[in-house]
Amino acid sequence: MEVVAQKPKKQRFGGKIKNFFSTLFSKKARKIALMTGLLTLLVVTGYLNFTLNQNAVNINAGTKTETNMFITLKENRTDARMAQQLVLQEIVANTSASAEARQEAENALTALAATIAYENNTENLIAAQCGYEDVIVSRNGNKLNVIVKTDSEIENENLQKIMKILANAMDKERLEPENGDALYISIM
Repeated sequence: MEVVAQKPKKQRFGGKIKNFFSTLFSKKARKIALMTGLLTLLVVTGYLNFTLNQNAVNINAGTKTETNMFITLKENRTDARMAQQLVLQEIVANTSASAEARQEAENALTALAATIAYENNTENLIAAQCGYEDVIVSRNGNKLNVIVKTDSEIENENLQKIMKILANAMDKERLEPENGDALYISIM
């Protein structure tokens, strides 16, 4: 019996590329790439928001009015909410994300939609019932920030109306500090 030495077959270049991509796109690598992409999107959104707001402030320097400030505050809030929605929607749409992560993202999207609706509804009700030109309501759990545009102090009657509107929108009879409710009202 004769033994013939064989040369090992050279791996073709195409095979190397295939191995590279199968390693590159492993399940763990896809998760890392997705999270890195989402983090990059969040950072870019924050940077653009900051840059565009700086440009708007520079353009309006010296002529910025309280109305412009209300518009800017509302736009900033809307931009932040949109960025949150995009990140959460990406997680929900990601088929390689765990079912638990996707469910948490869906729950967070539902809570975010409820917060946006609460803020918009209470702003409109406060402006209409109390006669304020502009109102901003920001909600973070049980913590509420209200900014009203008025030339004078808030009358006690309007303060009671504001508190009642905010509590009713949270399906409560009244806001109670002992339950963690906090209300901050600012005048502009």
